[in-house]
Amino acid sequence: MRRLSKLLALLAAFALLIPGLPAAADEAPTELEPVMLVMDYSSSMLEKDADPQGTSRIDAAKKATKHLINNAPDDATMGLVVYGSTTPKKCDDITTVQQPGPVDKSALNSKIDELKAVGETPIGASLLHAAKDLEKVKGAKSIILVSDGEENCSQPPACEAAKDLAAQGIDLTVHTIGFKVNKKAKGELECIAKATGGSYVTADDADSLTEQLTVRTLRAFAGYQASGAPIAGAEQMHRAPAMAPGQYLDTLEKGESQAFTSKDGTTKYYKVGPIKPGERVHFSATIIPDQSDHSEVRLQEVVQSRVELVNGQGRECSTGTSDTSDNSSLGRPVSAYALSPDYREDTTVGCFADGTGELYAKVMRIGELQKDQPMDVELLYVLEPAVDATLLGAQAAKEDAPQSVKVTAAPQPVLGGSSFNDALQVESEKSYSDSVMSNEARYYKIHVGNGQKLNVRTTGKASEDSAVAGLRTRVYSSVRNDVSMIGSNSISKVSNDQVATLNMRTAVSQSNREGTYGKDSYLAGDYYVVVHAQTFNKNNGVPFDYELAFDVSGAEQPFAGEAPIFSAPPVDQPAEETPTEAASPELTATPVAQAPAAPTDGPLWPWFIGGLAGTGLLLGVGAFLYSNRATTRN
Repeated sequence: MRRLSKLLALLAAFALLIPGLPAAADEAPTELEPVMLVMDYSSSMLEKDADPQGTSRIDAAKKATKHLINNAPDDATMGLVVYGSTTPKKCDDITTVQQPGPVDKSALNSKIDELKAVGETPIGASLLHAAKDLEKVKGAKSIILVSDGEENCSQPPACEAAKDLAAQGIDLTVHTIGFKVNKKAKGELECIAKATGGSYVTADDADSLTEQLTVRTLRAFAGYQASGAPIAGAEQMHRAPAMAPGQYLDTLEKGESQAFTSKDGTTKYYKVGPIKPGERVHFSATIIPDQSDHSEVRLQEVVQSRVELVNGQGRECSTGTSDTSDNSSLGRPVSAYALSPDYREDTTVGCFADGTGELYAKVMRIGELQKDQPMDVELLYVLEPAVDATLLGAQAAKEDAPQSVKVTAAPQPVLGGSSFNDALQVESEKSYSDSVMSNEARYYKIHVGNGQKLNVRTTGKASEDSAVAGLRTRVYSSVRNDVSMIGSNSISKVSNDQVATLNMRTAVSQSNREGTYGKDSYLAGDYYVVVHAQTFNKNNGVPFDYELAFDVSGAEQPFAGEAPIFSAPPVDQPAEETPTEAASPELTATPVAQAPAAPTDGPLWPWFIGGLAGTGLLLGVGAFLYSNRATTRN
């Protein structure tokens, strides 16, 4: 019963995480799409091969169905149709046990207990029967079909019935689960799913059937949850709104008509100075594409985020960095970062030669991906105080040798965050299991102190049914700088238990702020580990499973200098610098969000975000959920 134990642990983990949901997630849509379960009660379900203990298929199906019902939201609209439960050798033996609507869980479970498996397999007729029961239900809806064999009545044939439903344009998706099926039955169930824009998955035993109907029911697609104080950047530098340190949210209206050549994307300016002597500015811009496009990748299109820090004369004060992604990895953060030099009053050349400390952030959206769609952009401004040079030691002269992550603790099932803002807090010397869907990323954060190094091990698990081609693991610093790690960050689904290990090049140390090694990770604080999917085929809603192990090596050392400023009081802006397109005169930044740390018991159902996968984009293995908006504003 190993899988069932894993399932129960995962459900418990979901329950534990509920109270700590961030505000952005709380505001996500929570309406559950109506779903109709169609269950096989034909005589073949009497076979006692659902597990090594000789459990019958029908008992396994009943247990899985009741488990789903018990864990569904109380306001769910659900129905149940069964075939083959009353009369042998009758192709019209189709019964509506529960009309779509609110469910009396106890009463429905009792009805399920009374059902017998005696008849035939009229799949096509049962699909039409269930669709008729859903006629009065408006909007998107789903049918979840579970069968252990192929159609044997053909009144009409199963796949023809599915094609007929698709042609009616009734916003109905059929998802199928094959329970111990042969090749022919699998092909038929795949045909049904494909015809209606749904998905197919195999369940080989009792525990996996319960997993497919329950865990994947509670498993929602999680688009990026954007957060920040609203701000409107200016197209002209000297009309830019003034920023205090903090996190902001803006919109970049359009991309380029031709990537990297047309130069007609969106550029906006923000005022982050003047800064004081010795201070430096960290600035990142995370662009968030629409993650709801789950179609097959035929032609790769790119989006690039680019940040530059410039002085009042428009001269670039930092090496502008860019980050580029494409439509095979819509889930990953497109996060560019720039760092200013220290402000020196005594200089007569370079960025601060005018002696004002004036500084502006220039943010650009480049590339043709979703070029006509506005994209949210999160802006993080962190001010680093002047550092006493006498507190600094020697810079790292070389990078450290690679090391193994030898964490052996059993993985704890979790659900990682959907953004930097709700990243799940994890701990060193612990292992976690999670999954990622097409166009999705999972976020984790872990404290890495001065004198410490972060090491991460990613292990891919068996996910043959997933449309996800592979995983990428990335590490970001507390200021969202993409940290250059030693090792591989890539996992494919070609082989089970493939391992990729990442090591920091050297320990975190402010002494490396100007060095060759560790300059991208010299600040202590919360570091982010992001696992994102890479997908080229059309999404079938089946997650890719993986495990993460974390090891923070070394003892944390105190640092006598001042900590970076992540949030500050609002900035007063002169009236002449506040045109209608700019931000309000007093702008208050949003403090950087903190993920839940110490979870407590809570119900399972709030993890339903969005509706069931009536759109066919997510796996309908029991009322799959889908967030109607991949990015939401706080």
